[in-house]
Amino acid sequence: MGSRLCFNIGFLIVASVGLLHGAYAANTYTVGGDLGWIIPPNSSYYEEWTSQSTFQIGDSFVFNWTTGTHTATEVSTKEEYDNCTKMGLILKDAGVKVTFKDNDTHYFLCSEGTHCEQGQKMIIKIGDGIPPSFAAPSLTAAAALSALFFSTLAIFFLN
Repeated sequence: MGSRLCFNIGFLIVASVGLLHGAYAANTYTVGGDLGWIIPPNSSYYEEWTSQSTFQIGDSFVFNWTTGTHTATEVSTKEEYDNCTKMGLILKDAGVKVTFKDNDTHYFLCSEGTHCEQGQKMIIKIGDGIPPSFAAPSLTAAAALSALFFSTLAIFFLN
């Protein structure tokens, strides 16, 4: 009886670890690192900055600037980003923190003067960058939930 209980507890621990596999602690990033969100020294600065990290669901981004007048404007499409379209969700205050809760690609630019044309724009890709669909849960998630359900049933009936 004691060995069966130890087996059941061990099984639950293994199942729980399997469910927690891939758990992620969110990070907070200061956009542009030490430079912040200003007109960059070169037009590829923010592209290089974002390429140094892999951003995940739950990560936050703080848009800081200490000099000049800037905005962090989120535009909807790559075309708007490429053309420096200055219409979208506009964040006007420095220090604003933005947190992303889904895989997606986000396009930000400064809508002040010619700042965007001078390179003050960036693409933030969260996860795989593909927006979520309303499809059925993945087989992995369904399998993990089934394993947990059936292990609970087994423990109940074996004791």
